[in-house]
Amino acid sequence: MPAWGDTVNGKEVVLRTLRSDILEVDVSSLGATLVAVRVKLSEEWIDVLMGYESLDRYLDNGKPNFSSCVGRCANRIAAGTFELDGETYTLDKNNGPHHLHGGTEGFWQQAFDVVSCTETSLTLSVSEPDGAMGYPGRVDVKVTYEVRGNELHFSYEGVTDKPTLLSMTNHGYWNLKGHHAGDVLDHKLMVAGSRTTAVDGSMAITGELLSVDGMALDLRGESKLLRGAVEEAGPIDVNYCLDRPEGATDMLAARCVGPNGLIMDVWTDQPGLQVYTGNFIGMAEHPPTWWHGKGARWEKFGAVCLEPQLWPDGIHHKHFPSPILRPGETYRQHSWHVFTTE
Repeated sequence: MPAWGDTVNGKEVVLRTLRSDILEVDVSSLGATLVAVRVKLSEEWIDVLMGYESLDRYLDNGKPNFSSCVGRCANRIAAGTFELDGETYTLDKNNGPHHLHGGTEGFWQQAFDVVSCTETSLTLSVSEPDGAMGYPGRVDVKVTYEVRGNELHFSYEGVTDKPTLLSMTNHGYWNLKGHHAGDVLDHKLMVAGSRTTAVDGSMAITGELLSVDGMALDLRGESKLLRGAVEEAGPIDVNYCLDRPEGATDMLAARCVGPNGLIMDVWTDQPGLQVYTGNFIGMAEHPPTWWHGKGARWEKFGAVCLEPQLWPDGIHHKHFPSPILRPGETYRQHSWHVFTTE
């Protein structure tokens, strides 16, 4: 397996390409990051994922969590603190007063080890010590990316030696026209969620569950044009509570349709889906290293993120699915994207 640049924390970083007749997926062991996803459409290969062309771009002030594995805990934890079994823990505060996506040295910053590798599958692992970013307990996690024909599968596992929090996802930035091809407001989107988790002005979860009935955020049923949804609702950055059919373990959470006819269905066993319409892509306030790569410069609304996960900040809201992981338990998550054409 070829090295990809230098070592990080004493570990060699590798880049592996997974292949089928329809998909080619480049994966870096730094952050278990998706670097490119090429889909074959009418005999042309289209790279539908934002990413950088070299390891140096990720290491030299690259965008945090940029199509990477997110953890220890995806999304925000309000005020960067929580109580578990009578103990109070203070986390790295990297999003104003809050903790976001595992912190400044979350999984996206870690060099993963290669557990196994084939032409179509790659399993990576990393161990994070007790106290990392303020979290209790050591966690040992595995991430497997697998290509099955026109499907890209994401499988996550994790164990701990002390009660802790664990909720993982991938923060992919998707544009079905090609990552270089302008904004995604001409894409259509369906999300199978009838409620969202409300946030306050600082984006902290309040615990209230809001119905989308009659609202611009109602993306159920036939896929709706993102331009119209954004014009009516404003830029979208919200967690949907998915409406899983009774008795089902997996469900179709979202369908994204590009103007070129390429469809990406998102399936998951998770209860939530964070939807983000790339509202802050290209902002002048961000470091100049963030929003260009693989020969393209990206602008506002240049991608959509569809992130299956637990409902955010469940540690503070007892009526939410719990992110608590205890010794002897195994955290598991399985999601997959299916690429077809109209």
